[in-house]
Amino acid sequence: MTKEQHHLRNLIIAALVAALYVALTYLSQMFGLGYGAIQLRLSEMLVCLVVFNKRYIWGVTIGCVLANLTSTLGIVDIIWGSLETLIALTVIYLISKRITNLKAKLATAIIIGTFFMFMIAAELTVLTKAPFWLTYLTTASGEFVSLTLGAFLVYFISKRVDLIS
Repeated sequence: MTKEQHHLRNLIIAALVAALYVALTYLSQMFGLGYGAIQLRLSEMLVCLVVFNKRYIWGVTIGCVLANLTSTLGIVDIIWGSLETLIALTVIYLISKRITNLKAKLATAIIIGTFFMFMIAAELTVLTKAPFWLTYLTTASGEFVSLTLGAFLVYFISKRVDLIS
């Protein structure tokens, strides 16, 4: 595969991940769980892909930006919520690339992704006057569930599909 073909492949994969992120966020919102202080964004399962390749950082982040276009919190969520995603994904990628065991990488993604929900709790506290610690608890809990489901799914998918190259 030429360098150009590899680059195009990465762009296509990132675009597919972004589209999947948007679709899963909208599915979550059908149940009222896509935005707000109580979230269970199924799309956050895709965060676990980052332990395989940095191209997933852009796919998930762009998906988050697009999904947040319909957020009730408007431009702040589009920027701040997507920035939280970009920062968390970058930290997950940088730390997990130093870990060799796949299960440990995925556990790291769960822990870091859940931790960074403090940024979303802070956003909700500022914009809606929601209590920070309760909001952090509820958003982090939803993130933990989504990431744990994602870790299991990605682990088993990775046994059959090359998510690295």
